[in-house]
Amino acid sequence: MILKGVGASPGIGIGPAFLFDNLKIKVLKKQIGEGEIEQEKRRFVRAVCDAEKQINQLLIEIPDELRRHSGIFKTHLLMLRDPMVYDRTLKLISDERINAEWALSKILDHVRRLFAQIKDQYIRERIEDLEYVVRRIQNLLSGNPSMDFSQLEKPVVLVAHDLSPADTIQMSKGKVLAFVTDVGSRTSHTAILGRSLGLPAVVGTGDAMSSIASGESLIVDGLAGNVIVNPDSRLLKVYRDKQQHYIRYQLEVIQHSNFPAETLDGFRVKIKANIEFLEEIPSVIQHGAEGVGLYRSEYLYLAHRDLPGDEELFHTYKEVAERLSPYPATIRTLDIGGDKFISSVSLGDEINPALGLRAIRLCLKESELFRAQLKAILRASAYGNVKILFPLISGKSEIVEVRRHLEQAKEELRRGGIPFDEGINIGIMIEVPTAVVMADSLAREVDFFSIGTNDLIQYSLAIDRVNEYVAHLYEPLHPGVLRMIQRTVMAAHEAGIEAAMCGEMAGEAMYLPVLLGIGIDELSMNCLAIPKIKRMIRQTRQEDCRSLAQRLLEASTAYEIRKELLEFLVSNFPEDFDSTQGMYPDFAGRDVYPLNS
Repeated sequence: MILKGVGASPGIGIGPAFLFDNLKIKVLKKQIGEGEIEQEKRRFVRAVCDAEKQINQLLIEIPDELRRHSGIFKTHLLMLRDPMVYDRTLKLISDERINAEWALSKILDHVRRLFAQIKDQYIRERIEDLEYVVRRIQNLLSGNPSMDFSQLEKPVVLVAHDLSPADTIQMSKGKVLAFVTDVGSRTSHTAILGRSLGLPAVVGTGDAMSSIASGESLIVDGLAGNVIVNPDSRLLKVYRDKQQHYIRYQLEVIQHSNFPAETLDGFRVKIKANIEFLEEIPSVIQHGAEGVGLYRSEYLYLAHRDLPGDEELFHTYKEVAERLSPYPATIRTLDIGGDKFISSVSLGDEINPALGLRAIRLCLKESELFRAQLKAILRASAYGNVKILFPLISGKSEIVEVRRHLEQAKEELRRGGIPFDEGINIGIMIEVPTAVVMADSLAREVDFFSIGTNDLIQYSLAIDRVNEYVAHLYEPLHPGVLRMIQRTVMAAHEAGIEAAMCGEMAGEAMYLPVLLGIGIDELSMNCLAIPKIKRMIRQTRQEDCRSLAQRLLEASTAYEIRKELLEFLVSNFPEDFDSTQGMYPDFAGRDVYPLNS
């Protein structure tokens, strides 16, 4: 039997299944009397305090190699006391005279409904963090002990409906060979930690817990997103060979981390990282990034019920700048609103939030919020190489407005005698079709472009990639998309500025030859993708990629483009694109592309 899921952490894990039922708590509703209300509230408060002690202890014991992820658990600490959960649970106990477990479950259901309306996949999935926090409190209220994976008698493949980051971080690599879950995605914190631990993982299988019996033999293919149950001896041999091949492949690829990303014929590309937490900076350096091409600042706002203060923003940006110096840190201004949630900014309901008040539009409307962030970024620029990136720019008038706010922020700092980089570089994200059409004009107004392919593809093809009915039509290799990328890069070069790319396309090995051929100056991606991308760049010639790109840009269908591109990849990168199996192992554990698709 083969279960299909999402390859969340690359590698091959082989071993017996161990079913971890962490959802066995049955929450029952219980009416309480008037005289029991205060006692029930105290029971809830005590459970929250105990949860805080557990998380603080976990933070003390977190291994050094995972310390960069400690921000996840610090966020969980904040969530324990978030008024939306903490205060409302206490109120519900009083108002409805119900037990703490049931009140907490009702609050979680309410918040789930709020998050279900969010379009952005990454933000929508942050409900998982709240669920982990609530589950921890529920366990304490019910007296359920937490699992100690170090007590496992032999190495196993862990199978669960879901795993919390705390569950994951306590896995001993000697005892847990891989893990499989019913739910989850590549962007969940559990998947991120799995990759950091080097544990193969497949998530989002749907029914692993109900389909697998404890003790059954499993193969977990974190490259292809497959879980094979009770494989025969022939399959076991195939996958043991594949396991050894992947280990050798990883060791060979990682050696390229600190080499320059330069083709055989001398074309140099800057390779940078996309991050959103300070804790990711060691990984940026370890994987050979030449700075940060996209620092997403949204989490600073989403982790708080109230807006973060000026000083908090400044100290965070300052630390990013200092720790990356002399490499640049490109900080994107707030890209939030409409389909995302800030409790302190009151936004009306929008019929189509993806096309509504978000990103730069929200910032220009909420000018105080915008200038506070600009001042914090400017102050940080005195401590390192900082650039500012503005999202969702659709025309020159928005750049004029942005510059007006930036100049006001600079003037306020000058009057206060506060130092900053007077010549700080500013760039815009190219992610709407009008920005592509006007790229020649926009290039004269800024210091660099950064192509945000996620939104650019979505807006250009009129496809909501989280809509299950049309997501399959989301196609980075659409001829129109490639031509827009080419047009943007040409406009930048004609104006004497650089064109970067920070969308998902930048870190996908499959698209690299096209981007090299088009002449992109900089690629910014997930840290894990960097070694493989660098290795491929160093093994190819830009002239060959340029010839390929010219042929692909003349094609009229994505099918033609994909077919010719895959032939080029198999021919030029046989180690990375395995033609015998019709798939390639991607170092970042991304999708698998059949050669006949």
